[in-house]
This record gives sequence, structure tokens and C-alpha cells, in this order.
Amino acid sequence: MPKSKKLKKQKLSQRIIPILRDELRRQFKPGDRLPTIAQIAQRFGVSFQALREGLSVLEAEGLIERCAGLGTFVSDGLAGRHVAVLCEADIADPHVSYYYRRVSQQTVQCLRSAGFSARLYTGHVSPLAPPPDHLTCMEFLEVMPRHQLAGVAVLATPERNFARWFAPLRREHVPIVSGGGRPGREVDAVVRSDITKMVRDGVRHLLAHGRRRIALMAWRAPWDPPGHQSEEFLQAFAATLREAGLVPAPQWIRHELPPGAPGAAWEEFREIWAAAGEKPDGLLICDDNLFSGAAMAILQLGIRVPQDLMVVSHYNQESAMVMPFPVTRLVFDPDRCAQVISETLIKLMRREPLPLREVIFPYELIEMNTANAADTARLGLVPNRNITHAACPGR
Repeated sequence: MPKSKKLKKQKLSQRIIPILRDELRRQFKPGDRLPTIAQIAQRFGVSFQALREGLSVLEAEGLIERCAGLGTFVSDGLAGRHVAVLCEADIADPHVSYYYRRVSQQTVQCLRSAGFSARLYTGHVSPLAPPPDHLTCMEFLEVMPRHQLAGVAVLATPERNFARWFAPLRREHVPIVSGGGRPGREVDAVVRSDITKMVRDGVRHLLAHGRRRIALMAWRAPWDPPGHQSEEFLQAFAATLREAGLVPAPQWIRHELPPGAPGAAWEEFREIWAAAGEKPDGLLICDDNLFSGAAMAILQLGIRVPQDLMVVSHYNQESAMVMPFPVTRLVFDPDRCAQVISETLIKLMRREPLPLREVIFPYELIEMNTANAADTARLGLVPNRNITHAACPGR
């Protein structure tokens, strides 16, 4: 065959592949029978040979099955593909939250338990530095254009560039579920915790126990964009206090530092306590990474809990958070979150109806009435009322 004709045939087959791939995922269901080769060839104005080459590519991708004497059928699109769990945070970094390490691993396990091939892709983003303007996981970047992904679960990945980063997957209608953020056209569904309710319930719990001078410890990195979830902390905190007829005290609100920064929570709490002659009698901590530093400062300053200060803190189930005094916990279960992410993504991959694009992940408020004396003794965390100044840990 002359070279020019061969090139023309290749161009024709390559031209129809993305069109058919798109229609298979949007207009057909698994098990549907496609029109005959003659009908498809006539529609596109291509030869049978060119069409067969295009169908062979789609068959290799697991999108169709050709049965001799019966015709061509739509497969479930999962054969030969795997599910990617992408976590851009460097889960080997000790400053990365236990939550992301646990959810990443458990999402992979949940998908495998459901019979899917699943792989974890991790990047190198540190919580102590501005995130880069590109994806850092080279393995994911390499596999993304190869038509090998059946679905993607995205965790701890900056959202501002989702549209650009995942554009190739969106064009192929590969389902994407984000473990955080807000629903948008960049992803098919979002599974997230209800930050507003957590803060409101934490404040109301303190109010119900007679606390009126309430402090807040949250977090925000200097590079976080406007509208970051740290603003939800502040808005919910202020609104709940005003509903109770109280005015938020700016000197008792700290949210300027990322939670993984060495000594951040220790420093923030000491600033709160030294801000004015009048001291807060209630404290809401919105991230468990902040708790250990705050607890150390509370012990060093000889503050009695809960007599002088009642503490409510966010807590991730099964984390290594040590509580040397009574703490009311706002408990989130990373394993349950991983299960919900997996179930949502599986529904999308199987093309089952999804009632909601946003799934709110619940938490449980657990009140503790006694200090964990074992933790206190094991770590030597004994309150010393003679300590008024100390070197900042990690500084």
C-alpha cells in the first residue's frame, strides 16, 4: 500500500477513537450492543479496516468486547484498568496529618476488598511549604494519559489547579472523587467533614458547661487562598458566640500558623493566655495536630483542666493523640471516611446513580470526665505551677 494511503488510514482510525470512547462512557451502559461495523463505518465515512483498528484500541482499553457471530458489546470499562488513590502530601513526612496517611491506605484496601485493582500514588508536598504549581507524583503523571485508570480518589491535593491537572481524565469521563473541598466541575463527587457543624457543636458544648470566655485555635498557612476552610472555622465560631449574646475576643483567637509547624500550637496557646489579664475559661482546638503543643503549654503553665479551662478538641480515631487531662473530643473516623470515598467512587465507576455529589462525613462528640493518668505518667507530663516561662519545643 502506498505510504500516503497508509497514513490516511491511520489518521482516520485515530480520529474516531476519542469520539467512540466518549460516546461509550456517556451514552451506553455495560452490556449494550453497538451498531454493526457497517453502520458505524458508514456514519464516519471510513473503511472497515480503519474502523476495526479503532475498535481494537477500544477493546484493548477494556471498553468493548467483540463476540464472533454476536456483535460488539459495551463492557464495564474496568477490565485491564486500575483505580488510582492520589495523595499529593508526602505521607512519609512526620508533619503530615495521621488522617491523610490512614485514609490513603484504607481507601486502597477498601477498593481491593471490593474486587478492584487499586494503587496508591503519593507526591512530595510538605505541609510546611507552599504547594507547587504542578503535580509532584511522577508515577501518576505517567499513567494518566495511558487510558489505564478506571477511577481516581484524590486526597490532600491542592484544589486550585484541579481543572488543569485532571483535564485529560475529564475528557475521558474517568470518575474522580475528592476527599475534601467543595463540589465543582473538576470532580464528580466530594466526601468531606462538616467543619461548620464541628465548630458550632464544640462551642455550644462549652457554652452548655457555663463557659463564656472561649478561645479558638485553628490553622491557616500563609499561602492558603481566600475562601480556605480556615475561614469556615472563624465564621462558625463567631456566629455561634453571637447567637449566645457573646462577642468574640480577637486576642483569644489564633489561626495564623500551619498545624505541622514545629512549636506552632505551643506558641499560639501561650499567646492566648498572655494576651490579657482576663483569661479564657474554654478552648476549642480545631485540628488534632495542634493539640499536643497546646497541651504541653497548658501543663507548663499549671492551668487546671477543666476547673480553670475546659478543652474541646478535634480528634482522629486511633491516632496517637495523648490526652493528659480531661478533653471532650470531636471524633472523626478515617477508616469510615475511606469506606465512604470508596463506595462513592465504585458507584460512579459502575455507572450507578449517585443521589448527592457532596457527601458530608459525620463525627461523634465524646465527653471525657477523667484524665488519662496513664498517658500523663508515661510521658512525664506533670503540671508544674512554678513554671511561667519555657523554651518553645522544636524551636
